Amino acid sequence: MPNTLEFIADHLPTITADDVVRRFSATVDIRDASAFAAELQAFVQEHVEAVELPARLDRKTAEQHLARQASSLRAETHWTPGETDIQRGRAVRLNLFNQPHNLPLAEFARLANKSRQQIYKDIEARRLLALNVGPRGQKLPDWQLDGVKQALTQAVLEMGEGVDNWTVYRALSEPLEGLGGRTPVEAVTTGSLEDVVNAVCNVLGVH
Repeated sequence: MPNTLEFIADHLPTITADDVVRRFSATVDIRDASAFAAELQAFVQEHVEAVELPARLDRKTAEQHLARQASSLRAETHWTPGETDIQRGRAVRLNLFNQPHNLPLAEFARLANKSRQQIYKDIEARRLLALNVGPRGQKLPDWQLDGVKQALTQAVLEMGEGVDNWTVYRALSEPLEGLGGRTPVEAVTTGSLEDVVNAVCNVLGVH
């Protein structure tokens, strides 16, 4: 058996009686959890040891193999959006921009009891998320008037430096399976802030 499998077999985690009860008690009748765990441990060990690996590849051969696989997945030409794709994207963005929860800057400043100058400073410092579409000015999602949701937005903006605001907006406002189908701004609470920030950052691919 190759050394790699020997190492794996020798370092398998121990299966305990508690593990057995948690995993199998709902589906099988366990008379002796400890004995069951021991038999299961031996069963797994035997199957790991029975695995046969292909002959060991040297580093150069492995790199060539991976290069061939990567090449097969690479398109010969780069995709570029056509005029129809660009127009469709603009229409989607404009529709989102005009949603009632996205407030004009002056209205947001009034509700936040801040000056416009302070709102501009907060946008510049990535403390607030602002959206724009061409010459129509800026709008801010009204969820940022809530302290916890604003903290979520600011944390994501800070961690996602370099990610454009529209991508951040979509990540915050679209349902996530990991949040039970709720959007991050719907799911976030004081106690779950860190977990929700991590969930959004996973979607954005930032850490």
